[in-house]
Amino acid sequence: MLEQICQLAREAGDAIMQVYNGAAPLDVSHKSDDSPVTAADIAAHEVILAGLRQLTPDVPVLSEEDPPAW
Repeated sequence: MLEQICQLAREAGDAIMQVYNGAAPLDVSHKSDDSPVTAADIAAHEVILAGLRQLTPDVPVLSEEDPPAW
């Protein structure tokens, strides 16, 4: 499973770089505590969350970037 987790990290990094290289918009939102959350944060979150759900469907995932946590 370690290799799959490392692959998720690489894919999340690729998603982040798409934002920073201009392939996706660099939108910034703010959480309820007024801390920023960028399009890159959300892109990485979505890749990691989808991958973890596929690898470990019975394990809940708690993420800082999960919108209900804002």
